[in-house]
Amino acid sequence: AIIRRSSKAPPDRAGNHHLPGVPGMIRFSKMADYGVLLLGHFARHPAELTSASGLAEAYHMPRSVVSNLLKEFAKAGLLKSRRGVAGGYLLARPADDVTLLEILNIVDGPVKLIDCAVDDLGTIGEACEYEDVCPSRSPMVAVNKRIVSFLESLTLSDLMKDSVPLPTPG
Repeated sequence: AIIRRSSKAPPDRAGNHHLPGVPGMIRFSKMADYGVLLLGHFARHPAELTSASGLAEAYHMPRSVVSNLLKEFAKAGLLKSRRGVAGGYLLARPADDVTLLEILNIVDGPVKLIDCAVDDLGTIGEACEYEDVCPSRSPMVAVNKRIVSFLESLTLSDLMKDSVPLPTPG
C-alpha cells in the first residue's frame, strides 16, 4: 500500500513480492495492499456508490477478492453498502477518521512483531518457553507499541496525499 512492489520480483509463499534489496521482514500483506487501494478509491470518491465488480475491473483484481474485502470493511463499519442493480459501496466515515491500523486489523488481524507483543487491548500476548530468560521481550513489546501507535496515527486521508490518481471504475 505504501510501497509499490516490483512486478519483476518473484512472489514468496504468501504471494507477496519483495523489492530488490529490501528484506521482507516487516511488510503489509498483499490483501492489506488491496484493502488500502480499494479504500483509497472511496476516499477519493466519497459520495460515489461503486460496485465490487466495477472496482475489480478498474484495478485488475479478482472479483472474489474485492467482494470479500468490501464485505469485511462493511461489517467493520468502514463502508456502507446498498443492494440492488444501482447498488454499491461508499465510505461510512470520513477518510480522516479511518486509520491504517484499523485497515490492517480488519484484513490481517492485530499487528504483532512477535507472539508475546502487546495486543490491541494493551495486554501482553502469549508467553513462550523462554519468557524468563528472554532479553528481547521487553524491547520488542516497546517497539511493537510504537509501530502500532504510528499506524494508528496515519489516516486514509494521509495515505491518499501525493499518491498517484486511481482509475475510475466503468
